[in-house]
Amino acid sequence: MFEPQKKLKTLILENLPEEGLSISALARELNGKGIKIHRLELSGYLKALADVQVLKEREIKPSKVFCPCAPKERSVYEFLGEIIQKEEESENRKTSLALYVLGRLFRRPIFERELRMCGLAGTPNCRRANEKELMEARNIVSKAGMKIPTSDRALISEDDFSSIYGKIMSELLLGMTSLKSYASSETRQKTLEEG
Repeated sequence: MFEPQKKLKTLILENLPEEGLSISALARELNGKGIKIHRLELSGYLKALADVQVLKEREIKPSKVFCPCAPKERSVYEFLGEIIQKEEESENRKTSLALYVLGRLFRRPIFERELRMCGLAGTPNCRRANEKELMEARNIVSKAGMKIPTSDRALISEDDFSSIYGKIMSELLLGMTSLKSYASSETRQKTLEEG
């Protein structure tokens, strides 16, 4: 069923099998699910996704077939942003939580760009790093190869999320490694007697 809040990119990737589909076949697939998009518009969108290497384009005469590229490795920021989206309601609280977690994890002030890399745009409860803290943080991130604009502020959390820090870090570790299969899902199946 068509979900209007989903982005077209997400809808395409959800409906595109690993072996790929031609433009016409994908248009029929989407149309069958209530997603009305003209074939020419879809063609342009698929070409754009191929240009940014989200999709691979193969020519199988007389058609062009598009299939998903192997997913790129996600960053700690993307994983953290995804976890925090489920934890908090308010955008400001989400951003404050991300600032707290990143600050404890990296043991330094966190730049605004790093919060944006988590997909967060709220205003965190924080203070600006002083000049010494700022210079140390800039030095660390530049050694790591991250480019931070000089206008970006370095922030230090003024909140205490220590009560959920362990939970967030556990989810982050499990999400970024292949350890998820070793962990309990924290849901217990009821037996017939309990039912």
